[in-house]
Amino acid sequence: MIFGLLLQANLRGNAQLPDVALTEDAIVSLLTCSQGEELYSIFGHSAIRVYDPKVGVDWVFNYGTFDFSDPKFYPNFVKGKLNYILSVSTYRNFEHTYIFEDRFIYEQVLNLNQHEKQLLLDSLKINYLPENRYYLYDFLFDNCATRIRDIFVEAIPRNITFDYSKLDGTKSFRDLLMPNVMEKPWAKLGINLLLGVSADRPARAWEHMFLPEHMLTAFAYATIETENGNIPLMQEPMVLLKGSDIPKSRFRNAPLMVFTLVLLLAALVTFINLKKGQNFFWFDRVLFGLVGLLGIVIAFQWFGSDHTVMANNYNLIWAHPIHLVAAILLTISRFKGIIRYYFGVNTVLMLLLLVLWFVLPQALPFPMFPLVAAMGLRSAVLYKRLT
Repeated sequence: MIFGLLLQANLRGNAQLPDVALTEDAIVSLLTCSQGEELYSIFGHSAIRVYDPKVGVDWVFNYGTFDFSDPKFYPNFVKGKLNYILSVSTYRNFEHTYIFEDRFIYEQVLNLNQHEKQLLLDSLKINYLPENRYYLYDFLFDNCATRIRDIFVEAIPRNITFDYSKLDGTKSFRDLLMPNVMEKPWAKLGINLLLGVSADRPARAWEHMFLPEHMLTAFAYATIETENGNIPLMQEPMVLLKGSDIPKSRFRNAPLMVFTLVLLLAALVTFINLKKGQNFFWFDRVLFGLVGLLGIVIAFQWFGSDHTVMANNYNLIWAHPIHLVAAILLTISRFKGIIRYYFGVNTVLMLLLLVLWFVLPQALPFPMFPLVAAMGLRSAVLYKRLT
């Protein structure tokens, strides 16, 4: 969905587009690009193509670009304050990136009259003005796909009717995202850790179109009114560029395996603790320290950023910054009483969370289940031994 750095030269070089009067031969189409292997491209991409050979126009309007040279790029990205940009390129330049990345491009031509094509182009040109081309990106509600959906509905004067029967209205935003990250297990885990409870509400059919693949489906079954009744808004999708599917991962369960090993290691450490009386505070410092660092990331995304979908995150129940403090104070004698009480409370909390894991309003990532079990086990041991 994130298109990346392509076309920055166009952004700097063209203040505005020339006036163009489209002919009857003009074609306006929705381009849908398949997912790529890189994380920034894993959700696919959408763009609008305006093609008129008679006037020498073959433009692609792309709401998914950003200025990587901005010195505040990374801080703004993390804080949810990153401006995305509507850019324009030739179709040939647009296609070149997808040839290089071996990705599909699908085209759906809109069944519009010449007047509507001109209205749509004029609206896009207004959007492309320097004062209008920047917008505050929101992954779920304002992105490269939703901007196209909205301008189609708003700029085309005839009513568009969507048949939502092809979209599953029971799925949440999280459910819709997961198929795209099946072959990227660590990315899948990271996304599930950072998404808050709002990602688990059912997405309305209109909202499905935040993902390019679902926008393709929604528009494929949309109709537009005519004097003789409704006709399909789109022609059948065509393959403009043939690519390859991303390879299947052999390690889809890698996170679960890793954290199961952590649980087994915690069990072994605990056995030695109880059998031989040895302490393994280094293990507990590493375990709770790393989880505490994760808690800092989750807490920042909730309280310190504008990523609304990362707010109200139930993962903060088990992964919170206080664990880092507890790990640091673990063997300081004057804090022993407080730390013992802390791990006693944490034992109960972890046990409750394990019991309620599958009934919480937010879907917690299952690969973390054995890690939370390991935290509960080690918390119980620390409560017992810190006397």
